[in-house]
Amino acid sequence: MSSRSIKQSLKSLKRPLDQVALSLMTGLIMAAILLVVLGDHATARVQEFSWQERTVGADDGAFILTFNRPMDPTSVEANLQITPQVPGRVSWAGRRMAYTLDAPPPYGETFEVGLSGAQDRFSVGDENAQFESFTGKFHSRDRAMAYIGTQEDEAGRLVLVNFSQGEQSVLLTPADLKVLDFEPYPLGDCLLFSAVEANTPEFSNPSPTLYTVATGLTPNPPEALQGDSDTVFMAPDKAGTLTPILGGDEYQNLAFDLSPNGRIIVVQRVNQTEPADFGPWVLRDDEEPQPLETEPGGEFLIGPDNQTLLMLQGQGTAVIPLEAEDDGAIAASEPLDFLPEFGRVFDVSSDGSAAAMVDFNQNDPERRFTESLVVVTNQGEEEELLNVTGSILNAQFDPTNRIVYVLASELLPGEIYQEQPFLEAINIETQVSSRLLTLPPQSRVSISIAPDGLDALLEVSLTDAANPTISSAQTILLPLFETPQDLVAGVPASLQPQRLSHTGLLPTWLP
Repeated sequence: MSSRSIKQSLKSLKRPLDQVALSLMTGLIMAAILLVVLGDHATARVQEFSWQERTVGADDGAFILTFNRPMDPTSVEANLQITPQVPGRVSWAGRRMAYTLDAPPPYGETFEVGLSGAQDRFSVGDENAQFESFTGKFHSRDRAMAYIGTQEDEAGRLVLVNFSQGEQSVLLTPADLKVLDFEPYPLGDCLLFSAVEANTPEFSNPSPTLYTVATGLTPNPPEALQGDSDTVFMAPDKAGTLTPILGGDEYQNLAFDLSPNGRIIVVQRVNQTEPADFGPWVLRDDEEPQPLETEPGGEFLIGPDNQTLLMLQGQGTAVIPLEAEDDGAIAASEPLDFLPEFGRVFDVSSDGSAAAMVDFNQNDPERRFTESLVVVTNQGEEEELLNVTGSILNAQFDPTNRIVYVLASELLPGEIYQEQPFLEAINIETQVSSRLLTLPPQSRVSISIAPDGLDALLEVSLTDAANPTISSAQTILLPLFETPQDLVAGVPASLQPQRLSHTGLLPTWLP
């Protein structure tokens, strides 16, 4: 075959290929034009709800709705419904809408999130636009408390009461242990406590052991918390499952504190044979305990950043780092800060912006025999909230960090020295204070603010005037607000306190 015939054959072969390619290109161009002109009419819908069938607590501040298409924010926000209502704010990032709560959801409730009638961004005003109605569901944690029993079979044992499950009490610790103190873990699934053998003489010098015990509650937190390496998440155990944490053979274990994320325990310890060997030790997860190289001190509190310790040292409060070396040892370091005027730290706001502290007014001759509650910000600003002739006994921030509940006492006139405790709520922003409760003179009182901010638990122990060694304890439930909306408004309601049938020491809400 000649070269000319070969070229003609190749030329004739290229024509059909060119035609096919041209046809395909034309089709794609037309499809693209139609897509732009007519739009994608796939039904808009919620693709994911971050709290679906999850159990949330006060630390879970926001949920996220993820859509399959860019949405018209106005139509979504106008049609979004949460039942029961929880006040909050909406923000957007592309196809994701975040709803940030202004106050924690009330505990012991089931909530529905509903959305219908919304429109995507490209269908605003289009009567034929479709949106797939959405209904999501989430739960808040159970309303539950724990206390150290004082009556009959409960005496010296940790007791759990779940108000969301009919108020039945559950004994968590065995009868052969006498519980001295406890703190709940951040999800309420475990308690950290110190205890001695039940037959230990009352006025002996025992060396407590630290344990954890499972409450039997089954938290199902949002996935963000489950996968957060900075927060303890334990598989639920049967109520009463004990785990020893720290023995007291060589060192006597005294006061302790649990970090907000549940990963660090600080224990004040003293050597059994060398009392001069005294100071705080740090436990991290399952690592060996390490002494914290710092000056000995008194009361202490782990900050909300889980990295600092606020400890009474000398005539003030030191802020001490808790950073660990690569080998797990705690490095010796100077305090990050020292507050010379303040002798006690009761609480730190959850965002770390402020601390409630006590000034004993030793440098003020006119108020030398009084105490003041002062809020100190992380910017070094100080604001006195209350001055009393008696004592500042306790202070706690509410979940919104806008109200401080102060347990204090005033000195009564007369020849006999008597202090009368009272509970006051102070709005930090408005400086408005409300006297919520006045208690009998010389009574011993503890307080625990509910994680949703709606109630307070108080232990009130009354001493028999004829026999000061005999006292009776009462557990009082004090409603503070009826709804989250009232909590956001910041004015506590005048609600009637209730005396509970469950009696014990240190009644504490589970987080």
